[in-house]
Amino acid sequence: MRRKIAGIFFRQDRKLNVEIADKVMSADYGDAKVEFMLGEEGTDDRYVPPTERWGDFRRMEFAVSIGGDGTFLRAARTVRDLGTPLYGINAGKLGFLVSGRPENAVRDVRRILSGKYDLSTRSAISCELLRRGVTTGELCALNEIVISKGSLSHPIDLSVSAGDETLYRMLADGIIISTPTGSTAYSLSAGGPVIHPDVRCILLTPVCPHSLYARPVVMSENEVIEISLAGDSDEMFLSRDGLINMRLHKGDSARISLDDRGISMIKLDRSSYYNVLRKKLGWGRSSNYIKDETENTN
Repeated sequence: MRRKIAGIFFRQDRKLNVEIADKVMSADYGDAKVEFMLGEEGTDDRYVPPTERWGDFRRMEFAVSIGGDGTFLRAARTVRDLGTPLYGINAGKLGFLVSGRPENAVRDVRRILSGKYDLSTRSAISCELLRRGVTTGELCALNEIVISKGSLSHPIDLSVSAGDETLYRMLADGIIISTPTGSTAYSLSAGGPVIHPDVRCILLTPVCPHSLYARPVVMSENEVIEISLAGDSDEMFLSRDGLINMRLHKGDSARISLDDRGISMIKLDRSSYYNVLRKKLGWGRSSNYIKDETENTN
C-alpha cells in the first residue's frame, strides 16, 4: 500500500500534548502505512518544517493539530500555503476550532485515513503593510488582524477607508479586522456580532472607541480596507491571531482583504455550528430542554 504522509503539530513543552502526539504517532493503523512529519515552530509564530523537508511537507495528505486554538491557528497558516486539510484535537481550554477529544485521537486519525470525513473551508484575510507607500510585509490570519495601542493609556488616531471612501476617523484603543471564523474570538469580546463561518465577509470592530458612531461593520467580501495611523502616537502594534508581529509608526498603513485561498478544516462529527455556540459559549443553556446534539452522534 502507498505510504501516506501526515503532518502533526503540537507544543513540545506541554506534557499532555506530547503524550497525545506519542500515542498518535506510535499507533497501529493496519494496512495504512503512515509517516508523521513533525512541524517545528518558527520565529514568525508559524509552525515551519525544516527547509530540507519542505518537499515532503508538500506531499502531506492531511495534518493534525494537538493543543488549543492557538496551536491550531499557527498550524493553519502553514497548511494554507500547502493546501493541506487540518484536523484539531483539543488539549487546550475553550477549543472553538478544535473539535477532537484527546481520548479519541487515534480513532479519529483512523477515520481520516479511511476517508470518512467532511471538509469545511474557512475564509482567511490577507494584510499588506505599507510604510511611506512601500510594502514592507504581508501577513495572513484565520481569526483576525488587530491594530492596537501600546502600554500607554491614551488612544490612537485611526483612519479607516473602504475602497476610495472613508468609513470613519476615530480615536480608539484599536481596531479588529476579523474573519467570520474570528467573530467568536477577540471581536466578540469587543462587542462585535457572531457571523456564521460560511458567510464570506470581513468584520470591522473598533476597540473602546471615543465616539458614539464608530460601531462594528460587516463589509462585503470584495472590499479592500485600508487603515492609516495618524496623530502623534508612536507606540502602536499589529498582531494576527493573538500574537504581536510588529511595531507600527505614525504614517504606516495596513491594507486588508479577504484571502483568495481558504483553509480546509476536517470535520468528523455531525454537530452544527450553532451547537458549537451553545456548547462553547453557553448559548441558550438556560433552557433545560435544549440538549447537546453531540449526545446523538457517533
